[in-house]
Amino acid sequence: MLDDFERTARGIAYTAPRIPLVSNLTGELVTGETGAHYWVRHVREAVRFADGLATLAARGVRRHLELGPDGVLSALVQAGGADQADPARPVVTATALPHGRDERTTLLTAVARLHADGLAPHWPAVFEGTGARRVDLPTYPFQRQRYWPEPTPAPAPATADGEFWTVLRTESLDALADTLDVDGDALAKVLPALRDWHDRREEQAAVDALRRRIVWQPLDRARSGAPAGTWLAVLPAGHGDDAWAQTVLGALGPDTARLTVAAGLDRARLAEKLAELPDAGRGFSGVLSLLALDESTADGTPAGPARTATLLQALGDARIGAPLWCLTREAVAAAPGDRVTGLPQAAVWGLGRVAALELPQRWGGLIDLPGTVDRDAAALLAAVLADPAGEDQLAVRRTGLFARRLAATPGGSGDDQGLWEPTGTVLITGGTGALGGEVARGLAAAGARHLLLLSRRGPDAPGAAGLREDLTAAGATVTITACDVADREALAAVLAAVPADQPLSAVVHAAGVLDDGVIDGLDPDRFTAVHRAKAASALLLDELTADQDLAVFALFSSASAAVGNPGQGNYAAANALLDALAERRRAHGRAATSIAWGAWGGGGMAADTRAAEAARRTGIRPLDPAAAVSALRRTVLDDAPTTLVADVDPERFVRAFTAVRPSRLLAQLPGYAEPQGPGGDTGNGRELRAELAGLPPARRAATVLGLVRGRAAEVLGLPGIEAVGPDKAFRDLGFDSLGAVELRNRLGAATGLDLSPTLVFDHPSPSELAEHLLGLLLTGPGQDSRDAEPERDRLRALLESVPLDRLRRSGVLDELLKLADGAADGGAAEDAEDDDAIDAMDLDDLVQAALRNDPDHAQD
Repeated sequence: MLDDFERTARGIAYTAPRIPLVSNLTGELVTGETGAHYWVRHVREAVRFADGLATLAARGVRRHLELGPDGVLSALVQAGGADQADPARPVVTATALPHGRDERTTLLTAVARLHADGLAPHWPAVFEGTGARRVDLPTYPFQRQRYWPEPTPAPAPATADGEFWTVLRTESLDALADTLDVDGDALAKVLPALRDWHDRREEQAAVDALRRRIVWQPLDRARSGAPAGTWLAVLPAGHGDDAWAQTVLGALGPDTARLTVAAGLDRARLAEKLAELPDAGRGFSGVLSLLALDESTADGTPAGPARTATLLQALGDARIGAPLWCLTREAVAAAPGDRVTGLPQAAVWGLGRVAALELPQRWGGLIDLPGTVDRDAAALLAAVLADPAGEDQLAVRRTGLFARRLAATPGGSGDDQGLWEPTGTVLITGGTGALGGEVARGLAAAGARHLLLLSRRGPDAPGAAGLREDLTAAGATVTITACDVADREALAAVLAAVPADQPLSAVVHAAGVLDDGVIDGLDPDRFTAVHRAKAASALLLDELTADQDLAVFALFSSASAAVGNPGQGNYAAANALLDALAERRRAHGRAATSIAWGAWGGGGMAADTRAAEAARRTGIRPLDPAAAVSALRRTVLDDAPTTLVADVDPERFVRAFTAVRPSRLLAQLPGYAEPQGPGGDTGNGRELRAELAGLPPARRAATVLGLVRGRAAEVLGLPGIEAVGPDKAFRDLGFDSLGAVELRNRLGAATGLDLSPTLVFDHPSPSELAEHLLGLLLTGPGQDSRDAEPERDRLRALLESVPLDRLRRSGVLDELLKLADGAADGGAAEDAEDDDAIDAMDLDDLVQAALRNDPDHAQD
């Protein structure tokens, strides 16, 4: 072969290379001509590719373009050449013809990779034949925004303790014995125990970082003061003559207006009854609701939450903006020795926490009263309603006043609380769902012997077969049963079938359904569906296992019940009842833990994109399922009946949670700051109105538009208003119903306006919404903005119904234009105002006006 090859090679003329060539024979640069003999040696002798890479690296070459088939040489360059290059200037390879890929795409990709590294191609050759052409750059600077993550700072130097434990965990026994200069046999006895102890301590610290407790802080408040003005008390039918209610209402004073509401009264009729009240026109100082006292049930659902939601809706429809306070009776355990006797009323507390976020300007708060209200308790209630002092979740007890707080779980005591070790039969509702499945896997790994998984579809549920295989492989016996846990007979039959040799030892209630919607859109049926799956089933489990000595009775509640979450009023109500159930069971000496979970990663009811995005905006990160199960196994052994478990950025969460309404609930968390009085987003809009009044007309619209875009950017978590196009639809920007509520609340706080719940959908772009808000803000001080809006709409519709030519022929159009331009008093004033307006316009305004070719735009 070599002789034939040489004869062929001698028939070719050779010259010295014009582009420097590295020889694979020598690994050095070729000098002079090569010749036929050179290429024969090239075929026969060793290929010194690595030496050639070293030569290139020594000459500063770090970019490599492979023109041959596939990318074998590029891989060799990365493996070998990278060691020869300067670490500050890494090797870059580009493969032009990888096997099995489109040649055009791969070639352009290779060119692009080299260009991104700073090598400029000959662009006319690249784009030849494509029709590409040069275009002028804009005359304004690029508006740059960095999307790449910032480099992570270097970790802090390890402490001596940290180094010690690192050595214990990573070094072999022999190496560790040499390091510590101790006998290996002695070390072998203690090292495993040390490692296990340290692992348990680290795991406990990680779990403690996820947990928060609900505590009730005693307040030192004077028992004096009376609510000012006229209050409205709303009572459920049948409670008007109740002695307890009469004592409570006496705290409001003799001028209190009362409205008794019959069961089943719908929103429209209730709004009519509210509007017909004698004092409705003058306005109430506050509204006090006792509707939670109605513990009657429809399909097993307490009437209180749905009736309270209807009251909130009707108050808005009747344009009664006074803050609503809701009373309950022994619905929460706030003081030592408290027994929860008003269990159904606790659901109103969950609804109220959501109302505080959705309707911050119309919500007052929640107050729980004792079963017997004496003179001191009544006086304390009156003092609180006269001046809540920033509190909105309170309990009046014979020993004083208590305020609800979210606090960190105490840690660092050094005591290892241990982990729940499941025995016997563990029943898991929602057992084939995402959360129930994760819990089952975690308990099987922890040694659970028999897992009884209940769900509506049982073994026919998606993923049930694979879950059974996983659990069986972990050593557990698995029973998957189709059961509606809210069906008494079906649940009783399941419990009766638990094998005697594996008695029921624990219940984990993870079942639930969502039917999210803002309070303004909820109806009783939507409360019933959610309550049945979450709360009614928990109450049945409590009842039907009352004669069994359970080690664990774990209820999967939600952070929406513990702190609130817009759009989940019905879900929060159902979960708040679970929290109260756990408190009642603990008061009776029975096992119970209600865990208010944050969002789980990897599945569950908070796994959809919208919910995950909402959680991200508020500083809540998805929980790692393994960490969540570990938290469950530790928390059920804790002495607290209720715990919040969530992976939270505390400072970001506090900022988001208190953006439109201060909340002392978070006063013990990092990042909380006491409100500094009116102003900014907690004011009543006076400063904004004053600012607008001092601006030329041209700048007013821009100021309000900037406000809308800025608040929209905050809600969406965008870096600035530049990311919110003034004419882009809110839906296209990424707003859903929950984001719309949050934007409405932020704008309401900034403007002091009582804005419609459908604000964002009625005015679907920032510019349209800004125009609407500007009209409301410029409404005369003696005119209610909501009254002005229908009149404005009526006039607009009237004008739109008349043809433009007819308005022009009649002379009306000229007069309207004069009025719109503010020129009724003469042209000199108009010219002066135009000059002032143009002087006040910035560059962006001038450009936009020129593009519109609209000389009157500045007066809009």
